[in-house]
Amino acid sequence: MATYKGISGLNIKSLSSDPSNLNEGEMWYNSTSGTLKVAQYVEAWASGAAFNTARHNLSGAGLQTTALIFGGDPSSALTEEYDGTSWTESGDLNTGRSSGTGFGIQAAAVMAGGHDAQTTTENYDGSTWTASGALSTGRRYLAGAGIQTAGLAFGGYPPSSGVDATEEYNGSSWAAGGALSPTTWASAGCGTQTAALKMGGADGSGPTAGTDTQEYNGSSWSTGGAMLSANKQNKAAGIQTAALTFGGNTTDTLTLGYDGSSWSTRPSLSTGRIYFAGSGTQSAAIASGDYNPPSGADNIVEEYTGAVTAQTITTS
Repeated sequence: MATYKGISGLNIKSLSSDPSNLNEGEMWYNSTSGTLKVAQYVEAWASGAAFNTARHNLSGAGLQTTALIFGGDPSSALTEEYDGTSWTESGDLNTGRSSGTGFGIQAAAVMAGGHDAQTTTENYDGSTWTASGALSTGRRYLAGAGIQTAGLAFGGYPPSSGVDATEEYNGSSWAAGGALSPTTWASAGCGTQTAALKMGGADGSGPTAGTDTQEYNGSSWSTGGAMLSANKQNKAAGIQTAALTFGGNTTDTLTLGYDGSSWSTRPSLSTGRIYFAGSGTQSAAIASGDYNPPSGADNIVEEYTGAVTAQTITTS
């Protein structure tokens, strides 16, 4: 029979308190509590502070404790900043709109596109939005990735059908990048300009959601591991090799994690949602807003956390 020492090469240590720096799989005996402990990676969604003005079809950027949301239905120009505890209204967009894409950080974000097939792009500096170079292909329900000076916009829905257009942003203007295959709208995106990830969405002009995952290398897209469930209007957080996707209007509480090649199931959202904003990292994501008939909008927020924590080993 295998022993812990045989597997790890170490004896179980006896400590008076739990270590402050934990390594997953590490075991020890806590002599103060008289319990055997193990360091385990634990993931869960929890309620965050509601934002001030309920709306849907909004966009987001930033990290979990420095998040930004902006725009939304009906043609909102509102911007709100999150500090991990509460939301504060900031400078309005110059052009109020919904269904655009957002990327970047709280102090340097971008909003591009939106209803109805807009080319409008704006840069945020932490307090004020400034008009910037227009997208070459106007669209709504597009996805984005990257930072303000090295961003990406891809897919989307002009008046009659989805598009395959990818555009790269340098902070002031857009240039053509490698085309998506197939055409996609209402997908989720995350990562960087040279290592982006697209997951889910609907192909062409139809409403049917897909499981397609695409990876971008700075010039072209290639097929990644298929999602476990078809989805669209989902959101994403993280990077190409460590991503999270959540929500959407076909599997609206489902959360999946990506390791660079395949997807796995993660803890579900407490509240299923569509037409919302999402951002952050794979281990610290945030989901803000929802479309909830008949009121049409919610200001609910959930935070996703994955961390190595000390767990007590029991016989049950």
